[in-house]
Amino acid sequence: MFAAVVNAQQTQIMEFSEPFAGYAKTLINQPQEIVGTLINSKPTKNQSDIVHAQHHLILARAYYNLAYPQKSLDHAQSALSYVSEKQQAWLYHNCKIAESDALELIGNPMQAMDGVNAAITWAEHNKHPKMYLQALYSRGIIQTSLPDYVAALSDFQESYSLASIDPDELNKAHVATMLAQVYEYRREYQLAIPFYEEAVAAHRLHKADLNLSIALYGLGRANRGIGKVELGKAQLQESAELAEKIDDLQGVGYALKELASIDMLEKNYIEAEVKLKKAASIFAQANNPQMNFIFMMLLTELALETNKTAKADIYFQQAKALFNRNEMSIHATDYDVLQARLLFEQSHFQAAYKILEQAFERHKELQNAESTGQLHQLRSRFEMQLAQQENEVLSQKNALQQMQLKNEKTQNMQLILSTAFATIICGLLGIMVFRNKVHKRKLVKLATRDDLTGLYNRRYALTLLEQQMSLATRYATNLCIAMLDLDFFKEINDSYGHVAGDKVLREFALLCRESLRESDVIGRIGGEEFLLILNHTTSKDAFKVLDSLRTKMSELSQKAGLPEAKVTLSIGIAQYEQNDNLENFMLLADTALYQAKNNGRDRVVVYERNNTIETSS
Repeated sequence: MFAAVVNAQQTQIMEFSEPFAGYAKTLINQPQEIVGTLINSKPTKNQSDIVHAQHHLILARAYYNLAYPQKSLDHAQSALSYVSEKQQAWLYHNCKIAESDALELIGNPMQAMDGVNAAITWAEHNKHPKMYLQALYSRGIIQTSLPDYVAALSDFQESYSLASIDPDELNKAHVATMLAQVYEYRREYQLAIPFYEEAVAAHRLHKADLNLSIALYGLGRANRGIGKVELGKAQLQESAELAEKIDDLQGVGYALKELASIDMLEKNYIEAEVKLKKAASIFAQANNPQMNFIFMMLLTELALETNKTAKADIYFQQAKALFNRNEMSIHATDYDVLQARLLFEQSHFQAAYKILEQAFERHKELQNAESTGQLHQLRSRFEMQLAQQENEVLSQKNALQQMQLKNEKTQNMQLILSTAFATIICGLLGIMVFRNKVHKRKLVKLATRDDLTGLYNRRYALTLLEQQMSLATRYATNLCIAMLDLDFFKEINDSYGHVAGDKVLREFALLCRESLRESDVIGRIGGEEFLLILNHTTSKDAFKVLDSLRTKMSELSQKAGLPEAKVTLSIGIAQYEQNDNLENFMLLADTALYQAKNNGRDRVVVYERNNTIETSS
């Protein structure tokens, strides 16, 4: 991928030095071999910081490709300990991208965003296309995890247009797999399949078995999703065989799980049970609640198919104990449908109907029509751009051939004309790219932001809260939320008019941006009501942050041009516990907010589960 620049400590390098340049070329297809080599050839203390940083960076990327996020993060941060942005900007930003990749894989996508955004900015400014592509691709993966499918699709489409077909680099086949996954996560299988097929063809051509196994797994699932069961089954079987060949046991387990589901559809219950047990044994050592839940669901379904209702109930109760609707939202519809089916088999018809009715409403909320429309607009525009690019290339080739045949004696004029033509084309393309980027930003803002204040809107703020609750549950981290309400806001509107009221809201949003921490997330969820998410924060620390914000409200009247008005703020805080769902968690903060209002407003109240309340005013 990259070559060397000599003179380690003083010279700013812009490429890997040897032997790391060679390792970088084999990272994608042979990460296990790279780990073995580097673990056994650690740099000596006498070698430069740049050598140590490159050593840890290559290890971080190799462990990421092997899906070991903590090891990847440890090595990325070790690499960063040897370099600074001022001393080695290119190497530093590569390390930050590796750190961001690992953070996303661990489950901290919001924390990962700053590193890739900084790398994108640096790569654009310094005209480094390879780093720009890598950072853009990484940001797309992070956006998928948030989840923000519109932004993810935008990043992957740009990555696809920039990527090459070089099998030793991040190429179009890798990006195609991620484009397919965006659509597959939304169960839009027809849109996913062409991208999976492209990835399969490329990886097969280059004998990249690990990536081929992954792409075949996705393609098999997608074909099964559109009813092409036999085709999907063959692709999943090939995925399992490839994974077993390269000793990717988890890949074998995932493929067997899907094959068992197909066996159940075809009423091959004995074969399904054999596959499920084999896959379960592979995942047994992983201690993964989500995979255990999936297997309990499949065993419940298998028992129902074989008319073993009592056994099905036992399996379902185990699945129920593992199920977390916020953390496992992708499985929620399947869970509800299976529960309704079990209730039906137990003759609880009314309860079964109610479960299905609720499931239908939840599914409609997940498949937000506005988001779908934006995704499809981006997809259509992307396809048109690709077609236009191909047509432009063909047209330019034909024009050049004709010019060469007809004007051999006027080469100097050809050069002038060609240069002018290229300049015009580049200018037009630049305008198109700029307009496209502006439009993409508008689409993302439309989907996530409140028009008046520029803060997150209610829908997106609640999506982010569900994600943070899931992460807090998974990694046992602290999480607080606060409900904020501007006191007597109706009186401001009545006395000074709605234009003045809007000015107050905008100034309050600006005050929040200036006063709150960078990691805090705030959204407008009602007229004068706001939701603040404080991750990795205890209620005691949240109290300090918000009481400081409350005291700054005295400045707001002057800034809004209403010196006679007194604008104050009431705040209710709640700290997350493992068993809280979204509704209950917000209710706790609402209860604290009500207490703040009831106690005279202009104060902060913390909801304490032992029924004691902390306040300030």
